Amino acid sequence: MSGLLLVLAFPPFESAQLAWVALVPLLLALLHRWNGGLAAAFRLGFFAGLVFWLATMSWLLRLFETSPAPFILILVGWVLLAAYCALYLGAFAMTVVWAASKIGVGKLWQNLMLTLLIPVFWAGGEIVRSYFLTGFPWDLLAISQFRSVALIQSAQWVGVAGVSAILMLVNAGLAFTVTRYLPPREKVYRPHLELFVALLTIALCFRSGISLTRDYQEPAEDSIEVAAVQPAIPQVKKWSQEQVDLIHSSFRQLTTRAVAAVPRPALVIWPETATPYCVTEEGESKELVEELSRLGVPLLVGSMDVVPGGREPLCFNGSFLVETNGSLGVSYYKQHLVPFGEYIPLSGVIPPLAALAPMGWNCTAGQATTVFRVGEPAAAFSCLICFEDIIADLSRAFVKAGARLLVNQTNDAWFDRSAGPVQHLSHCVFRCVENRIPAVRVGNSGISCLILPTGQVVDATENGWRRPPTAEILRWQVPLPGESFEMTPYTRYGDWLFGFPCALVALTAFGFALWSLRVRKPQPPL
Repeated sequence: MSGLLLVLAFPPFESAQLAWVALVPLLLALLHRWNGGLAAAFRLGFFAGLVFWLATMSWLLRLFETSPAPFILILVGWVLLAAYCALYLGAFAMTVVWAASKIGVGKLWQNLMLTLLIPVFWAGGEIVRSYFLTGFPWDLLAISQFRSVALIQSAQWVGVAGVSAILMLVNAGLAFTVTRYLPPREKVYRPHLELFVALLTIALCFRSGISLTRDYQEPAEDSIEVAAVQPAIPQVKKWSQEQVDLIHSSFRQLTTRAVAAVPRPALVIWPETATPYCVTEEGESKELVEELSRLGVPLLVGSMDVVPGGREPLCFNGSFLVETNGSLGVSYYKQHLVPFGEYIPLSGVIPPLAALAPMGWNCTAGQATTVFRVGEPAAAFSCLICFEDIIADLSRAFVKAGARLLVNQTNDAWFDRSAGPVQHLSHCVFRCVENRIPAVRVGNSGISCLILPTGQVVDATENGWRRPPTAEILRWQVPLPGESFEMTPYTRYGDWLFGFPCALVALTAFGFALWSLRVRKPQPPL
């Protein structure tokens, strides 16, 4: 039941209120008359996680139609990724039962201590998943609340993990309240401090969030006129040689219309890997961007780039600023690549693995934290290519380097007519709140939109399981922070304020739980 409730809390269903109660069934199973021991608790949590992750990431199965990868590789990858993520929920469940066996359940101080510890365990697990190996911070519990503007403002202090902890605090408070009314206990109807602590925390968060969003209603100190081109080219046609002329024609028409608009934009943005060929090499794509840039507006173009390497050329997923004279200005190479999508792990050590690369080659990660500047006065912005917007530390690094606007260039055509594009959008919302700066999302398809520093989504294009996207031009007057801009605590310190301490506590408790599992079978908490 917890797994299913979590599924309903996230896109495409977006019943976000269910996230406040989704973990109650699991906690009740762990805390009320659970006598299966730590190993059984792990299995219970793992099963709940497997239900959630298999369902919520079912959009990966769209790759059957859009990817050249073998059917069996996609299927196995989907199951293994879901199982990997479910391990964290299993570890969480085992840690909760271990803590309950040591502290006890039933007395007020015991319940209150566990009510405060359970959110720490949960947030700590999310932080470990966000950083371990390459990091996979997808669909953290707080992400379900991306449309709750007032609640998520606390992310500028404690990040996504902190908002997840608030949700889990309520789940824990409700679970302990319910246990008081389950047999064989007497039904004594009285206030329960565990739940009141959770409700008080919610009240303070919403009060603070409402105040912050109200303060932001004041006009921005500066702004930039931006035009976004969404060509909506189906992925099955994206790299077809026969479609090259059609792709170039689409960008020519849409960009010409965007530049001709009044007021004239200061920047026109194309999506990730927009051009069929590298804009750094002589050919049709380079000629196209040179032609269109001479209309008088700089272009930010997503394109692959190939540069000479050692034994073989290096491939980069990049973003290029094309100046109004047609020359290539500042460029950025994607730093956080998608394992098994853009590269095969260990293929450098075991060369035969490179043959499994879905695109036929391995991309190379960029290293530079690039800040672009356009307009007068110059507007500073940085690019997040594709799924880089789910990595909080990348956005922090860009803002600390001087960026005051984030541009997410993406191509979610791989997952059209699924929940993937909406789930992708939900993560970018938190990058804006954490750093208190706006973001512009531009996709080939997917969801193109403006996100304000408060996390409010503006003028989002339609994409999901309801209907396919259409070619569009979007224009926004993007508000930019002025000279009075101050970095948020999260921008300055990241997860060191809350997330990493929670991870330390969670890992320590999990270590003791593993040791207890090895030494002896613990007694049930009740």
